[in-house]
Amino acid sequence: MLKCLGFQSERARLSLRAAEALEKQKLRNQATIDGKKKEIEKCLDKLQEYQSKCAHKVGYYDAFKSSEEEEDFHANVARLELAGIWDVIIEMLKRYELPDEFEGQKEWIGLGTRYRRIVEPLDIANYYRHLKNEDTGPYMGKGRPRRYKCTQKWREHAEQLPNEIPESCFWAEVEELCIKAGCQGTIESILHLKTKVDKWIQNEELGGDVLLENSTFTKLQKQHFLTN
Repeated sequence: MLKCLGFQSERARLSLRAAEALEKQKLRNQATIDGKKKEIEKCLDKLQEYQSKCAHKVGYYDAFKSSEEEEDFHANVARLELAGIWDVIIEMLKRYELPDEFEGQKEWIGLGTRYRRIVEPLDIANYYRHLKNEDTGPYMGKGRPRRYKCTQKWREHAEQLPNEIPESCFWAEVEELCIKAGCQGTIESILHLKTKVDKWIQNEELGGDVLLENSTFTKLQKQHFLTN
């Protein structure tokens, strides 16, 4: 009986040590990820500058989708760099290699939200530019990367928001409405989207360049006899 109790006690000590070692490793992993913050912010600053330049032309989304200028190429490089960093973070979360509280940390929620709002429109533009929807279906179906779903959930959980199609997926909704142009219910869907757009712009969650005269969204509205 004493041997059995001793064995159980030793096993408990080993389990505790293993758990402590795992938590220390998780903290080291987070320190490594935290070291990527400046790199993430630097890339986002570049894209925000690119966004500002496009806002005086055809708009952020449409400029990147056409990709006719050298600055569009540089924006794509930043997009891919950020995707690489965030995919590593999400994969580490999937493997439980980061602290349990990581997803609730205010700084990472803010950074994830900023990333999603600035970069997801570019991913959507790339998706439809290369007609990936013809093979995979709508972006919001199987096309949306996990890195955006996760960062959206972080914010929803922190702010107790409902799970809805977010402002960063606005252009995916527009693209699908363009494809379905003329189908029953399209006008109602555009009107509903316009209501959401007005709210997003008012809350500074979406840029006003989406309403530029030559933007895809404005053209879609004109096509269906709608005005801004």
